[in-house]
Amino acid sequence: MRMIACAATMFATTLPAFAAGASDDLSLHDNPPRALLVEHAELLVVDQPSGQTKGFLTIWNGTDGEMRLSSVASETFRTVSTLSSQPADDVSQQRRFEDFVPIPAHAELRMQPNGIRLLLGDPVSDMTGRQADRLTLTFDDGTKLEVIAKIVSSRDELVRHHHGQVEADPG
Repeated sequence: MRMIACAATMFATTLPAFAAGASDDLSLHDNPPRALLVEHAELLVVDQPSGQTKGFLTIWNGTDGEMRLSSVASETFRTVSTLSSQPADDVSQQRRFEDFVPIPAHAELRMQPNGIRLLLGDPVSDMTGRQADRLTLTFDDGTKLEVIAKIVSSRDELVRHHHGQVEADPG
């Protein structure tokens, strides 16, 4: 009995890590999983004087309740915050994670260059040659997902997220 409980605990703790893997499966939304899933994770590193990097996630919430992203931590960057453009005047402003847009049940959050995105700053090392960064996403209910974010150097390299339809413009 004790061995069964131990095996069940090990499965439950590895499932979120498995579910957090970014997915390129086009049929994902034909039969959406009933779990929290990071479909895409990318960091756009642009040669800017600010040294800040923008992050883009697509998060599917297949659970029966609303989920709210409360923080994101990076292995490579010391600071991570959210950034959003106001549609009325297109002024970008930094926001606290508590103000972050919730992800309703059976819906997804898609970050994009002209909308909500992450702003990562203060890198712990030189970004030259890096191809990925590990991010830890924490949600308001305590759920944590780890995901590997692909590092790209141009907006043209960002995933054009689609659900079996014509590819959408990333921004």
